[in-house]
Amino acid sequence: MSAADGGTPEQGSGSAPGGGQRQDGAEDRRARGLGGVLRQEEFSVRDAVGGPRGIAESVAPTLLFVVLFVVTRSVAVAAVVAVAVVVVALVARLVQRQSPQTVLGGLIGVALGAVLALRSGDGTDFYAPGIAINVVTLVLLVVSVLARRPLIGLVVGALDPRVEDWAQDPDARRVYTRATWLFAGLYAAKLAVQVPLLLAGQVAAMGVAKLAMGLPLFAVVAYLVWLMHRSLLARRAARAQDGPAHRAG
Repeated sequence: MSAADGGTPEQGSGSAPGGGQRQDGAEDRRARGLGGVLRQEEFSVRDAVGGPRGIAESVAPTLLFVVLFVVTRSVAVAAVVAVAVVVVALVARLVQRQSPQTVLGGLIGVALGAVLALRSGDGTDFYAPGIAINVVTLVLLVVSVLARRPLIGLVVGALDPRVEDWAQDPDARRVYTRATWLFAGLYAAKLAVQVPLLLAGQVAAMGVAKLAMGLPLFAVVAYLVWLMHRSLLARRAARAQDGPAHRAG
C-alpha cells in the first residue's frame, strides 16, 4: 500500500552521493510508515506519512497532473510531466544510494495511469490504477478479517517482535481486527467518493479528492492504530507483571 493511496510507505535510510552521510542523515534513518511509528514511543505524523521527501514523492505526480490539466487542458502534457517527476525522484534515490522501492511502486502506477490516459484521451483514466489498487486492498482487508487473520495483525506482527505472537492472544486478535476494519473503512470511503467522480469524468475534482483522502486520512488512521497498539502493549506488560506476582503470592 502506498502513502498516496492510504497505505504504509517505508522509506530507506539516506546517505549522500559518494557514501558520506548528509547532515540530516539521522533523520533519514528513522523508520518510516506504519511499521516504523508502531515501534516509536511517541507518534510522529511526519514519519507515518514517509517524511518530507516521502510526502513530496507521493503528492507531486497527482498535484502536477491536476494543475497542468486544468491550465493546459492537455492530457498529454499533464501525464508526461507526472511520469517525469517520478522518474526524477527515482534517479535521485539511486544516485544517493537509497532504496528505490517506494518510488518504483509509484512509478508503475503513474506510468500505467499515464499510458491509459494518453491512449483514451480521457484524463480520468490517469486515476484508474489507483482505484484498482484501492479495490484490491479493500477486498484483502475484508477477506483477512473474515478468515480470522486480520491483515494489520500480520503486518504488525512481522514488523514488531513484541507482538509476533499476536495470533495466540485473544486481546491482540481483537485489537488488530479492529485496526484492520479501520483501514477497510478508509479504503471504502475513498472508493465511495472517488468512483463517482471517476465515472462522471471530473478530472480535477478526482485529483483533489485523491490528495485530500490520501496522506491526511492515512495519518489519522495510523494514529488510531498506534494508540490501539500502545494500549495493547501496556496491557500485555501489566499481565506479565501480574503473573509473577500472582505466582509469588
